[in-house]
Amino acid sequence: MSDIIRFSPSASLFGFGALVELPGLLKSRGFRRIFVITDPQVGASNILRRVLDLLKGPFDVELFNGAPSEPHSAEVDQQRGHFESGFDALLAVGGGSAMDFAKALSIIVTHGGLLEDYVGEGTVPGPVIPIVCIPTTSGTGSQSTQTTVFTTAGVKLGCSSEYIRPVASIVDPELTMELPPMVTRNSGYDALMHAIESLIARPSAQVPERPILYQGSNPFSRSLALEAFRSIWDSFREAVAHGDNREARIGMSMGSHLAGIAFSHSGLGLVHALASSLGGMIEAPHGVCLAACTTMGLTYNLRACEKELATLASVMAKKDEIDSHQISALGFLKKVEALIRDLDLPSRPSELGIKKGDARQLLEKTLIQTRRIKTNPRPLDDELLPCVESGI
Repeated sequence: MSDIIRFSPSASLFGFGALVELPGLLKSRGFRRIFVITDPQVGASNILRRVLDLLKGPFDVELFNGAPSEPHSAEVDQQRGHFESGFDALLAVGGGSAMDFAKALSIIVTHGGLLEDYVGEGTVPGPVIPIVCIPTTSGTGSQSTQTTVFTTAGVKLGCSSEYIRPVASIVDPELTMELPPMVTRNSGYDALMHAIESLIARPSAQVPERPILYQGSNPFSRSLALEAFRSIWDSFREAVAHGDNREARIGMSMGSHLAGIAFSHSGLGLVHALASSLGGMIEAPHGVCLAACTTMGLTYNLRACEKELATLASVMAKKDEIDSHQISALGFLKKVEALIRDLDLPSRPSELGIKKGDARQLLEKTLIQTRRIKTNPRPLDDELLPCVESGI
């Protein structure tokens, strides 16, 4: 345990149209040889064309546009051959999967071995090739975190190290204006749960020191998480329903970015641990798995974070018409469950094909998610299995 709270956000530029600042940002850091990493969808879009046009001239650029959604460790290992020549930086353009792919690749290119060798926290022995991120969704906040998530041996795990936190990012809401409603919904729900679980994380005074800044809820993370939740809650439904609403897109981009900074300084909890475990058992987007695990995870934690959830309910009250008796932890949960229904997200793992008999397997996979569990507001005990069984 420690009374010291550490802050380590990376540099970022935020604003509608901020992408034009990319050449100056790269030049200011002395980056000339750039390896651009993106996914097939962004690779076929006007966004990538705009990025490559900005890089014409003083930059030597190579492109990889095959980053998979929900990457597996073997898929990252296969790309090491691209790095026979040195690059000054990796530029990730895309959603969380593309950014996580770039972080993961930077580890094995710099330090060798296989990606699965680095599962856990504090496992990267030193600095990596610098990473710059341009997110094209409003979800993971990966542009501001020290974590890369991937599936290995059928379990969705990851690596967390301060060495892989991107050195800089450009968050331009304009790049999200043409996102399909489904992508906006799935990525947005991830951002929402980042804000929630960061705020309710176990207090930092109760979390042992760790090699990463998942140090528990603290004044820095709480203030960011609360503002992130406010921004997302006020914008989410509108961004899904009317993707051309500029203000809604700005709200989602700011909210997801702040939530990423917040949880990278606090850690997350049971909902994310359950969802990552579920994601290793089925093929479904992370936001979908989070929605399916929300009720069981928050129900288990409810008594440990009633005050914090009531605070979030009061934020909801300023946007929605809520009776005073609903400004409570239980009222908060009911409003989130209503959002899940309104957005046609699954409310239980059974809606994704999981059966009650799978409860123990889901729990076992969850218990190894120590990166998340250490900052859950309530210690895991024998009551969790019945909660999972009834929640499925």
